[in-house]
Amino acid sequence: MESTSIGTRIKQRRKELGLTQVQIKQETGISSGNMSEIENGNKLPSTPALISLSAILDCSIDWMLKGETPKRENTFLSEERESKLLEGFRELSERDKEELIEILEMKLRKTQRERGTYVKSSELTDTKRSNMVG
Repeated sequence: MESTSIGTRIKQRRKELGLTQVQIKQETGISSGNMSEIENGNKLPSTPALISLSAILDCSIDWMLKGETPKRENTFLSEERESKLLEGFRELSERDKEELIEILEMKLRKTQRERGTYVKSSELTDTKRSNMVG
């Protein structure tokens, strides 16, 4: 495990969220000195520190350690279930469709934060925002 990249990811995420090392200390109890050592790659975070950092940085421990989020098994939909989902979506009112798209975008942003990736919401829907792309 390379401590430099772990520290780099933690520092990057902290800065993305606009958090200071002092705020991390206030929320987690990890001293600014320890955070500096972790972020500079001189020290690996302990298990309790990883758990605390995961919560405050809103990211997975896997992402902090490896730079990736584990692939979830069995997350695919069968063709039948996917078809049922799409048919159900088409039966909804435009207002309900819009609400579901907003929920989807929110969930995708959360997943992307955990993975350290970002996709603009405009890439998910067309300009009318009533039809899913793909």
